[in-house]
Amino acid sequence: MFQGTIPAPMRAIVRETAAGWPRGPVYVPCCGNFTIERSVAGMGFELHSSDVSIYTSAVGRWLTRQPVGIRLHDESRDQLHWLADSLDDGVGTVATMMLGTRFLASVGREGLWHERVVRSYRDQWKTKHAETVQRLTASDIELASYQVEDVRSWLQKVPRDAPVCSFPPFYGGGYEKLYEPLNTHFDWDAPEYEPLSDADVVDVLGAITDRPYWLTASNHDVPELHPYLRGVIKATPRAAPFYVYASAAPTRIVAPRQPIEPVKAPRLRAGEELVGPLKLALLKQGQFNALRSQYLNPRIAPGAANLAVAVRDGTGKILGVFAMAPSSYTPDEAYLLSDFAVAPTDYPRLSKLIVLAAMSTEAQLLCQRAFSRRIRAVSTTAFSNNPVSMKYRGLLRLTKRGPSNEDCWQYQLQYQGLMGGHTLSEALQLWAKRWGARATTTKTGV
Repeated sequence: MFQGTIPAPMRAIVRETAAGWPRGPVYVPCCGNFTIERSVAGMGFELHSSDVSIYTSAVGRWLTRQPVGIRLHDESRDQLHWLADSLDDGVGTVATMMLGTRFLASVGREGLWHERVVRSYRDQWKTKHAETVQRLTASDIELASYQVEDVRSWLQKVPRDAPVCSFPPFYGGGYEKLYEPLNTHFDWDAPEYEPLSDADVVDVLGAITDRPYWLTASNHDVPELHPYLRGVIKATPRAAPFYVYASAAPTRIVAPRQPIEPVKAPRLRAGEELVGPLKLALLKQGQFNALRSQYLNPRIAPGAANLAVAVRDGTGKILGVFAMAPSSYTPDEAYLLSDFAVAPTDYPRLSKLIVLAAMSTEAQLLCQRAFSRRIRAVSTTAFSNNPVSMKYRGLLRLTKRGPSNEDCWQYQLQYQGLMGGHTLSEALQLWAKRWGARATTTKTGV
C-alpha cells in the first residue's frame, strides 16, 4: 500500500533498536513512506514526523487529522476528470495519491502500454479506490504531529535529548523524480526548499547523531559514520545494500539465501558427444538455482524466474538451461532472463544451442502456458565488455547499445527476436551446421 517500502529486515532492526529507547517522543524527519512509524507502531512512542513531498504530506496530514489540501490541476481536468470526485480532502485524497503513483506517469504519453495502463485504472477506478480507502482506514499508524518542513530547519526544533530516527536522502532528486507525476497533475501548498548539498548532508547527519539515541540508514556507505555501523542488509541478490548506523544497537548482517535442490540428471561432459533429439524439461526453482550457481557467470546478478527449463540431448544429459519471464512492456513478448550452457564440454559454441532452444516452438508453447498469453517474440539483456554479444550474434537482433549500469561491464546490450520460428529439431540441425564443431581441446561452453 505504501510506496518505496524498505526491506523487512530493516524494519526489524529499527524495532529492535527502538526497544532500548526511553518511551516518549520520537522524531522522524524525512519520513518518506512512514516505514519507521510502521516499524515502531504499538511500542508506546509519541511519533512526530516531517517531510516535504506531496505524497508523504497527504498521508501525514490525514494521519494527524489535518485537511490534506490537494486539488486537481485545471490543466489536468480533461484527462483526469474521472477521479475528481475522489478528492475529499481526507482519506479519499490519500487513496488517490497512492494509486496515482502507479499510473500517472503514463498519462498523456504515447504507446500502447501507457494507454493500457491508464485505461485499466480509469475503468476500475471506483473499485480500486474503494479498496485502497478500506485498507487505509484499517491502518494502525498513529502520529502525534506532522509538519511540512525541510529537514534542516525542522531538526533545529527537535529537543537535544529526544531520539531521532531517519532515512534521509543522501543523493539528490530521488523523491522529486518519484513524485513528479503527482506534482504535474495536482496543486498543493508545496514548501520551498533547496536540495541537500554535500555540506548540508554533513550538517543533517550531525544534527541526527549529536544526541543520546539515534538511528539512520542509507543505501550508500557513509565513511563519517563507520564507527557507528550496526548492520549491512542485502535482502535479495539484485538489491542494493543498506547500511544501518545507530548510537547503540546489536550488530546485524542480512544476506540473501536462495533455496537449492539437487538435480540428478547427468550433464554433458568433456569427451562426450552431443546426440539428438533435443528435449525440454521443466525445472523447479531450487533446481534452477543450483544449476545457475554452478554454471552461470558469478558476476551476473541472479533474478527470479517464472519459467525455468533444462535443455537435454537424446541420452537425457543436460546441455544447458534457460529461464523466462513475461515482458513488463510488451504483452506478446517473453523476456529471456537467463541462459547458459553446462561446462566443460567439447563444444565451445554450445551456448548458442541453448538460445536456439529458447526461441523454439516448443519453448514458445511452454511460455504461453506459463504466462497465459500469446507469445510471439523474445528479448533479453546482455552485459559485455565488447560492443556485441557473440552468443546472441546471428540469432537475435541488437536493438540498443548503451553504457552498463553494472560496475564490471562496459556495455549493456538489448536484443530481440521472433519466437517460434523453428522447432527443436531444426534448431539442432542449424547449430550443428554452423556452430557445432567439436574442439580439439577442452573449453567451457558458457
